[in-house]
Amino acid sequence: MSLYVLEGLRPWVIQRVSAVYIVFFILYAVISFLTADTVSFQSWRLWLFQPLNTTVVGVFVIALLFHAWIGMRDVVLDYVHNIMLRIFILGLFIGVLLGSGLWVFRILLLSATGLVSQ
Repeated sequence: MSLYVLEGLRPWVIQRVSAVYIVFFILYAVISFLTADTVSFQSWRLWLFQPLNTTVVGVFVIALLFHAWIGMRDVVLDYVHNIMLRIFILGLFIGVLLGSGLWVFRILLLSATGLVSQ
């Protein structure tokens, strides 16, 4: 088994594991939504700011970012043949994904410390 095959196996496993976690999180969120007494911004805010749910959402965001990165990376590597354009597009994706991830984790961190305004 060559090293190239091992490099391809790791992203494949990460994408499959992240997909399973994403499905389970969506099921958990839908069940929480369906069993909620009232559906309002305040009730979802309270749901999100519980420590367990904040952690579950944080792991969901990490799984979603890894899943998106591996999928987009594979598409770009398969269909963009110009090396400079490929590097530019991948850099753009990294910037968008990192920015999105930092934005979500900033909100989760502020929620955990109670600094989010009403």
